[in-house]
Amino acid sequence: MMTRHLTTSLLPLTLAISLLSGCSSLYEKGDSDVIPDNVKQVESLPSWVTNQPTDKTKAYGVGSMEVYGSPDQALKRATDFARADLVSRLKVTISATNSSRINEYTTDGETRLQKNISQTISSTIPTVTLDEVVIRDTYVDDNYAYALAELDRTAAASRIKGQLQEVETELEMMKSAQVTGTGKLERLQQQLPALALFAQHDQLAEQYAFVATSRTRPQAPQALRDYRDDILAAVKELDVRLVLLDDGARIMRGGLFETLTNQGLRLGESDTPDLSFEVSANLDSQQQDGNYYVFANARVNLRDSSGKVLSSFSDKARGVSGIQQNALNKASEKLAEQLSEELAATLTQRLR
Repeated sequence: MMTRHLTTSLLPLTLAISLLSGCSSLYEKGDSDVIPDNVKQVESLPSWVTNQPTDKTKAYGVGSMEVYGSPDQALKRATDFARADLVSRLKVTISATNSSRINEYTTDGETRLQKNISQTISSTIPTVTLDEVVIRDTYVDDNYAYALAELDRTAAASRIKGQLQEVETELEMMKSAQVTGTGKLERLQQQLPALALFAQHDQLAEQYAFVATSRTRPQAPQALRDYRDDILAAVKELDVRLVLLDDGARIMRGGLFETLTNQGLRLGESDTPDLSFEVSANLDSQQQDGNYYVFANARVNLRDSSGKVLSSFSDKARGVSGIQQNALNKASEKLAEQLSEELAATLTQRLR
């Protein structure tokens, strides 16, 4: 059987942090599974096919693919599996390390609204990539293609550490900047962009713990963590007024008030609120098989203290229960949750 040995040049890899959860399902195996059982091994196989290199400063992964027709296609799949194997092995080791599980910020005591804001901002942060993963070596014979992926963990950790320091420097500048204006919403609007940087810092710290040999997750300085807490605390201080425009909305008043208050909104009857929710709702109640179904078609306007419409949307909510009032309360709760999510989106996306 004729064999040929290929050595590739370093191939840059854009490795999204989302592979933390995705790659293990793509290709999971133990060390003994690198070569399928039905493959006849020959002396010319590279040693890394059966025994991965050992270097604490690097991480490795091996992938294989049967050659069905095109050796190039088989090799391409093998390199994909090698990258997935590398990430999967890192994932196993990080799962066993308690220090990597430390959260950057304490979320105990945070309201649902504050968590909604943090989650909304995190979802807008571009995916962090690992550029240090390369295909170190490949091998193809008549039956199988093999690939060896390598990550320079020291280089990757050093780069990410530098990025973390850059983010912290920018946050320090924002923290020291003077906040102007007298209105709570106006002042909060100037501080909200910092939350995007905190989300970026959180993502970088997560990736650092993923690749660093120490498995430790760097935290922002305490002064910056306090700064983040102050911004989120300012959200709770906003005066919010709930304006119910019709009978349908007024019927839902109790459930709306209770849920919005539980989620952290400061509801009141101020003539000059920072924010106002104007709600109208069309209710439809039906009974079937011993249950009551309440459907609420709601229209909502979110206004600032000057009356400017910041957001306008329509939504539907449904409640089901054997008791009609409970079904109404459930529909009200779901609508209130949607209002809170819309407020979080408005604060983080439309006011910056």
